[in-house]
Amino acid sequence: MGNKKMTSIEKEQWDKLYQYVKKEILLYNDSQSIPSSLVLRLKGLTTGKYIENKNIKDKANYSYEIILYTFQICRPSIMSAISNKVFESESNKFNYICKIVENNINDVYLRVQKSKKIDENIDKLDINILSHNTGEYQKKTEELKNKRLDKLW
Repeated sequence: MGNKKMTSIEKEQWDKLYQYVKKEILLYNDSQSIPSSLVLRLKGLTTGKYIENKNIKDKANYSYEIILYTFQICRPSIMSAISNKVFESESNKFNYICKIVENNINDVYLRVQKSKKIDENIDKLDINILSHNTGEYQKKTEELKNKRLDKLW
């Protein structure tokens, strides 16, 4: 997110992401906080960098919301992967988790963009074409006058 200040929406999205990662991924309790080195790693996901660092050129621009969706979608595979592995440190464990997220973030981003485009198209849809005003039937042929046919019906 570079040098600019976070908007209130970004702050809210960041808080949701932070709380989700803290409680649902790292399984921390309320008295624990995510170490700053892991926070930088988490913030680095927004710009496609290993860690958030203003001296390194941004490679991407993902919102905190996209990152949260990716964590949520990947949670089952993340939890499965980390439960079967022994890590030297919390930092190594978190790097492993972030790698799973990085491998899936573009797919999630594209799915969200596609969904937004569908929603935009629905919003633009002219609802007048959906009303069902049926025209009246107009006879275009002369009625055949044949008494023999009347007996058949």
